Amino acid sequence: MATYASLSAEDKGIVEPFTNNFRAWVGGLARQVIQARALQASYQANNGTGAILATLDVGEKVPNTGGLPGAQALLDTDMAALIAGMDAFLTTYDTLGTRKRMAQAAGPLAGL
Repeated sequence: MATYASLSAEDKGIVEPFTNNFRAWVGGLARQVIQARALQASYQANNGTGAILATLDVGEKVPNTGGLPGAQALLDTDMAALIAGMDAFLTTYDTLGTRKRMAQAAGPLAGL
């Protein structure tokens, strides 16, 4: 086993770019967690998005009204599958322990 200080300059030259890029990615991941948390709250709110979408007929499409180039209308079942994925993402990443690690890696704002 070695200490970080004992690594060769060549090894540090490999590790440092990776850890810098990884920390930036963790910061982006933290921002995604915060955004997903807000989306989930909106979806789950009483008379919120989820309740409204649940009133749609089976097979109804939700159009792309946000102007995202190339985005297509989604079936209600497609929306449900993507929202289930977002929920699973939050179950994995929106925990106190993970937020603490993200703050350690990318700075205190990453742990919000």
